Amino acid sequence: MEMSSIDEAQMNFICLYPDNEIEDFKTHLYEISNSFRFYTNIRSCIKFIKLLKNEKILLVTSDFYIPKILSHLDIFHDVNFIYIYYSNKDQYKYIFHEDLNIVGIYDKISLLISSIQEQIISINKQFYQWTFFNEENYSKRDLSKQANDFLWIHLFHRVITQFPRDKQAKQQLMDYVRLYFKENFEEEYESNDALCCYRKNFSLQKMINKALQTKDIDRLYHLRYFLSDLSECLSREQQQIVESGIENIVFTQEMKLSKNEFNYLKENQGKLLSTKGYLFLNSLSKNVTTEFIENKDLIDVILQIECNLKEMGNNHVFTDLTRSNEKEEVLFDLNTTFRLESIHQDKQIWLIKMIATNDGELIMEKYIEDTHRQIENVSISIIFGKLMCDMNEWNQSQKYFEYLLNDLSSNHEDLAWIEHSIGQVHHWKGEWNEARIFYDRAYDRMIKTDPIRMKDSALVLTSFGEILHLQGNYEESYEFPEKALAIIKQYYSPNHAYMANSLENIARIHRRRVKYDENLIVLREALKIREEYYNDYHVDIAMNLSQIGNTLLYQDNHNEALDYLNRAISIYERYYQSDHIYIIKNLQTLAYLVYEQEKFDESFNIYQRILKMARNLYPLGHFIIAEIVQGIANIRNKQGMYDESLKLYQQAVTMLMNYYSPAHLDIVCFLISIGDVQLYGKVNYEKALEVYQQALTMLETYYPSYSSHIANCLNRIGNVKKVQNQNNEALDYYNRALKFQEDYFSSSHILLASTIINIANIFLTQGNYDDSLVLYERVLKIRQNKYSSDHVEIAASYIFMAGVLKAQEKYNEAINGLTIAHYLTHIGSTLCAQKKYNDALKLYQQSMKIYEECVPQNSKCIANNFKLIGDIFYTLEQYDEALEAFERALLIERKQNVSDNINMGTTLNNIGNVLFSQNKLDQALELYQQSLTFSEQFDSLNYTTMSTTLWNIGNVLRAQKKYTEAFSFQQRSLNIRETYDSLDYAKIASNFNSMGTIRNNEGNYDEALIHYQKALTIYENHCPSCLQDMIKTLNYREQILEIREKYYPESYTDIVNSLIDIGHTKYNQTKLDDAVDYYSRAIVLLKEFDSTNHLQIATIFYWIGITLNEQESFDRAIEYLEHCLKIREANLSPGDSDIILILSCLSETQQARNQYQIALAYEMKLFLIREKDLPPNDQNIAQSLSNIGECYALLNQLKMALEYYKQALFIYVQNPSNTIEQETMEDNIHFLSTLLNNLEIQ
Repeated sequence: MEMSSIDEAQMNFICLYPDNEIEDFKTHLYEISNSFRFYTNIRSCIKFIKLLKNEKILLVTSDFYIPKILSHLDIFHDVNFIYIYYSNKDQYKYIFHEDLNIVGIYDKISLLISSIQEQIISINKQFYQWTFFNEENYSKRDLSKQANDFLWIHLFHRVITQFPRDKQAKQQLMDYVRLYFKENFEEEYESNDALCCYRKNFSLQKMINKALQTKDIDRLYHLRYFLSDLSECLSREQQQIVESGIENIVFTQEMKLSKNEFNYLKENQGKLLSTKGYLFLNSLSKNVTTEFIENKDLIDVILQIECNLKEMGNNHVFTDLTRSNEKEEVLFDLNTTFRLESIHQDKQIWLIKMIATNDGELIMEKYIEDTHRQIENVSISIIFGKLMCDMNEWNQSQKYFEYLLNDLSSNHEDLAWIEHSIGQVHHWKGEWNEARIFYDRAYDRMIKTDPIRMKDSALVLTSFGEILHLQGNYEESYEFPEKALAIIKQYYSPNHAYMANSLENIARIHRRRVKYDENLIVLREALKIREEYYNDYHVDIAMNLSQIGNTLLYQDNHNEALDYLNRAISIYERYYQSDHIYIIKNLQTLAYLVYEQEKFDESFNIYQRILKMARNLYPLGHFIIAEIVQGIANIRNKQGMYDESLKLYQQAVTMLMNYYSPAHLDIVCFLISIGDVQLYGKVNYEKALEVYQQALTMLETYYPSYSSHIANCLNRIGNVKKVQNQNNEALDYYNRALKFQEDYFSSSHILLASTIINIANIFLTQGNYDDSLVLYERVLKIRQNKYSSDHVEIAASYIFMAGVLKAQEKYNEAINGLTIAHYLTHIGSTLCAQKKYNDALKLYQQSMKIYEECVPQNSKCIANNFKLIGDIFYTLEQYDEALEAFERALLIERKQNVSDNINMGTTLNNIGNVLFSQNKLDQALELYQQSLTFSEQFDSLNYTTMSTTLWNIGNVLRAQKKYTEAFSFQQRSLNIRETYDSLDYAKIASNFNSMGTIRNNEGNYDEALIHYQKALTIYENHCPSCLQDMIKTLNYREQILEIREKYYPESYTDIVNSLIDIGHTKYNQTKLDDAVDYYSRAIVLLKEFDSTNHLQIATIFYWIGITLNEQESFDRAIEYLEHCLKIREANLSPGDSDIILILSCLSETQQARNQYQIALAYEMKLFLIREKDLPPNDQNIAQSLSNIGECYALLNQLKMALEYYKQALFIYVQNPSNTIEQETMEDNIHFLSTLLNNLEIQ
């Protein structure tokens, strides 16, 4: 089987990046491909792109170049994949442009690299020659709606053998071939010679297999006559083999596979597979697979195929060409199916064993049978075209059906289905007017046939309804699934799949009408039918689950919605590739769900992923792309990026207005989103009102019966009036909204709640407490019917009611809200643990409102709530508010019995913390001392509070420069913690830190360093997550070292060791400039006070060298490393491990400088040392041989490299634990051998 050549399928990798950052970027991109071309000048980049006519381009660029790219859209429009990276996260901005193929925008390098790698893998898979069938127990499952290359290749084979082999088909073949081949094909070709013609004509093989691999229907349809001849010839050849009495044949073939494709095969062992073309094995030539992207890593394999003719039947044919040619050749027909039995190594060669089976034919027959369960007697030709449509191969499906339409006679029975199928293709592509034309033609043909094809017409009526629904004509669309349902009930059983299809379409209209309960009833009825009909998972079931999940999401039932969506995606992934439209739609709903849960980063990542997938399917401006852009705009709005959000909304609305009719309901929804940003984000009331009024006019004009949508818009206009203090006008809009809802829904429908609250709020503002309370009570009843008693919405209702009762001074009636207040406090604590402090604060404040109405003012629960509020204000550094909350808590606690407020010491401590943060040291000290006195008298066993208070007192005294007293209190705190809480490492470390700081401030640097080192040791060993504390401790140490270097240089030994330790820490923190600085300062001290300590100086040279290596300052690194080597060679024996280490490091650095000859010299020197001191089969010697081979390879001395690689492999194979090294050597040897062979051939 011949694959597309690398010249024909070339990917051009380009990186356009600023000069000051491009070197760092190269390292990451070289992980993907060494073929990247790097540009810092956009003009040079444009010149190169202009040279790439009709070639694939992948561009990685910086946000810096976005304005310049937008000014050259005529050039960059043709770039297939654009990745944008923001190195500065603070400047991150999402960009969508209709004329640019932007795959993604990233602020994390790992996500960028991962996305590019996924894209490459996805492209490469298109050029794999194998296609697998993953469905187990296929005989027990309904295979209709399966859509994969395996079925495609088998159905295509069946179709071409059934196509008419008439003069028209032959003439189309001749006309087509004449364009490509100079040979006298037309005069020489005979149908019986198809096999010989294929075998001898390499260009023809290449054309056919490339067309099969890319599913190029245009080319394949013109070649159908020849392909049918070829299959017939193969069938005759097989029959002769069968008649000869041969039962079992085994074929073997040497091949080269890419690592990716080889791994793809390994992952699918035991599964059924077919090839995407004719498998042509020839022992005199090696088959080489070529992926879409450059492929350096090829693996030699032996393919072994076993054929048992009895088990294969007559459906999978091959021919042994040995009889007619001296070559050992075999050609397998398209429909041959194999089972991949095993892949294993045999004598260092990978052996791939396959067995030819009859399963492919059985699977195809099952697929056809299951399809006929739904559409009786539909022809194989139609089924094949519909398969392509299910595979999202819409353009190919359209071409195929158009060929059929043109070539079939005017009264052919398939014409109605062909026209309907062309309509479906346009339907899927979003070309709805064109779809309607073909649906009309199909319906007319069915109705005007004698007898009328009423049963078939139900499917067309369903299609009518779906198109009208997409166009926003919901009420008109409702008629068609109803008509279809009536016909289906007449001709089909009650549990037929088509019953469910019509029900699902009716349910969609209910959702558009905001009739969610009715929608769910119908959808669950449809699901029940489908589960009975298919008896297992099926795509239609997945669609049903996804629709239910969608509705549950609209009802804010997030957990249940997520369950349905996950069940749907698990089915879709069994049927389709990851970029199928059904998967995109399901993920779109999932993205909105996590957005509703305020998981904005997760939601954004999903939207960005599906936008890339959607743009592979649809043209820019498609409504699905607009919906995804709206989803991203929603996120940016919630994140406070209002300008960016507005721009995205406007782009989405523009797309929809160009796509839909001007008054589509989706446009209304998008406009409302824009109004929300203007109202709540930009605080532009006039603009918000203008947009809302525009949406309302559209609704009243085009959707007058859609009361829920109208009410929603009226509510928003009322909100604008309210913030403008136009309460009477606001009330008017709210009342109009409520009237629409009450006429449309039941009086207890949950959607009425928000409107009633709006009205009640206006009454409350106006002092109309009685009416306000009545409305709040009505909302409570509505919510109680909908939600569980602990739901936050019910709690909110109690809060509203409590507010009114407070205004009326009816405190006793508010007592029932106490339980709700407890719930709110609990939820607030959870949010606080999640660091959602503002959200937690709101709930604490809401619960406080209830407590103040329901319990006495001196209640313990109020005091506790004040402390919770104070904690959050303190965390948010709002110290005045925190102080007020803590003092109010303390005031309550002082009025109660000590036994009831044993935690008053903590409250005193908290007040002290606030005062200390405000630098009110005397007041803070007084509070801390009160806390200590309280704890000693009433809570003496609470060692945690007591040790904390002692620590706090010590910190205040230190700030007051009372160091002796401060140190004493820190020591007392430390003693308690080490005795009673020895596992609280972070607090013990903080004691040592504070004690070190005290000694440092006193000028007692030696003792200060001792305490800092103790703290640092604890952090490193027990609290690695306390990064900020570790850095703070290091900073203290650095300050001391600077003082000691300046004033006490005679203590150089300790200073040098500390400088080296800090240098190591800076190195580990990747603060490489700082690391070099500390190492260099250590060198200066050593040279001044201990210049004969050569080995320590050499060691520091080594550390400086490897740090400079990390910075890619290779020339400076070489200087230090050579100094190190010179010292070590003068003071150590030649085989010392330190000399070996530095030689290895020098070799790596010289290679990084592209100085391969010098690197080779170091490797040779290292090899001679190892050869002298180590056993001949030591793996270190193998490593040296491998490194020498690599240097020779880089010097293009391939034969020398190959020789050293072989010597290394000889050692590695003697040690079974060196499997990775052995595989690497084998790969290197195979690669060089192939390269040398090719050079010799040339």
